[in-house]
Amino acid sequence: MTSKLHTKPDLNTTSSLLTNIKSIGANSLLVTMFALFTMIVSTTPAQAEIVDLSESEPVTQVSINNASWVKMPMFRIEPHCINTMSTGTKLNLLLDVSVDKQGKITSIKIIKSSGNRCLDRSAIQQAKRGRMKPFMIKGKAVRARFSLPIEYTAP
Repeated sequence: MTSKLHTKPDLNTTSSLLTNIKSIGANSLLVTMFALFTMIVSTTPAQAEIVDLSESEPVTQVSINNASWVKMPMFRIEPHCINTMSTGTKLNLLLDVSVDKQGKITSIKIIKSSGNRCLDRSAIQQAKRGRMKPFMIKGKAVRARFSLPIEYTAP
């Protein structure tokens, strides 16, 4: 025997189905709008200003004789750097020092090493603590570089 099932659609299920279709439509609309916005933004030329951050002003090479210290660094041999040095041993070091317009030391490089890496590093750290009076050319403060000779004698 065959029986026929007659069922009526549940209104709650139909309502739920329509709500899901509406939310899918809303999501599709949002995705489409986002894609359109992305395309517009990507095709609009960017407006930016190119700024040259390199220093256009030259650095003046000056003599150490023209240097005037506001705060002279104390160059001394750190005890941990002289373990292998004999008393009276002299070590010479030559540093290249760059100074900004305000007299602040901006960089220090070793031109001639003392041969003692610890002493070289210590000298750079000590030199960084110094401060110069600004170098003046025709009444105007300038960036400058000079060579700073340092001589250490082991105690």
